Amino acid sequence: MPLDAITLHALTLELKAAEGARIDRVQQPEKDKILLSLRTREGNRRVLISAAASGARVHFTAESFENPAEPPMFCMLLRKHLIGAHIRKIEQPDWERMLLIRLDTRDEMGDESEKTLAVELIGRSANVILVGADGRIIDCLRRMEYGGEGRGVLPGMIYRLPPKQEKLHFLSCSAEKLRYAIDAMEEGTELDKALMQSFSGLSPLICRELAYRSRNSKDLLEKNALSLRETVEADDFSPMLVSLDDTAKDFSFLSINQYGTAGKNERFDSFSELLDSFYARRDRAESRRRRSRELMKTVKTAYERTVRKLSVQKEELAQTENREEIRRQAEL
Repeated sequence: MPLDAITLHALTLELKAAEGARIDRVQQPEKDKILLSLRTREGNRRVLISAAASGARVHFTAESFENPAEPPMFCMLLRKHLIGAHIRKIEQPDWERMLLIRLDTRDEMGDESEKTLAVELIGRSANVILVGADGRIIDCLRRMEYGGEGRGVLPGMIYRLPPKQEKLHFLSCSAEKLRYAIDAMEEGTELDKALMQSFSGLSPLICRELAYRSRNSKDLLEKNALSLRETVEADDFSPMLVSLDDTAKDFSFLSINQYGTAGKNERFDSFSELLDSFYARRDRAESRRRRSRELMKTVKTAYERTVRKLSVQKEELAQTENREEIRRQAEL
């Protein structure tokens, strides 16, 4: 259930409402979550930024969060630089899974200064990075040494965008290149896997949905892929929570039909409301599973303890089976 580039684009359109807002508060309720309280022309709003590997996202939120007694160091640094700042622009560079929040701030001398909060939402590499006017990293949620990508994320380094995948981008490549890539797919191959191998910008869920709707026909796949691009270019999105057997399974920007009658699409008024609901349901389900595991562990421990006690008692009973005969012989 990763946040794909298209859903992030839809969220970016919603977050445009925060442009011009003033940042009043910065909180870090969990190690990988940042909460920005904003004062906008329409009233107060909050933006949740999550860099959790299993739920990286950024959106308006109405959920409540419990904050630690002592704010983490990164939170204190963000407060120093962001409180009082105004959000000038929110942009998604090149359809990638990241946002750049451009900020107008003032430095310690009171002079105007531009900063950028880079929100990278790429799986385990998800990060929140504060960048100064000189393009250098002030600090980040996760510090990373140089890796296989040849990119480090450390204070003082020049900030560079994450490297792009060496694939055609589904949304930015030409229609001719898209048709050619689909035509080049080997006959008999699973279309969802072929889509994942050929294009960036699509989540596994959307690849499966395109394949399902195309019924293993490359001609239909080409038609459906071009239709999807037209939908995205028109910003014609439907915030959908996808349930499978009454359990929140995924979310999307269009109806998902691949699960047949077992699946259900629930439409929301906004993507922010959709993500609030999806992750709240997921967290409640995980909490129930955790309590169930803990209960089963308690029952198993009690059962094993009872079995051991019973075994000891049986041994003691066996040792006393001839006690009357032994006592009689002793008396004689």
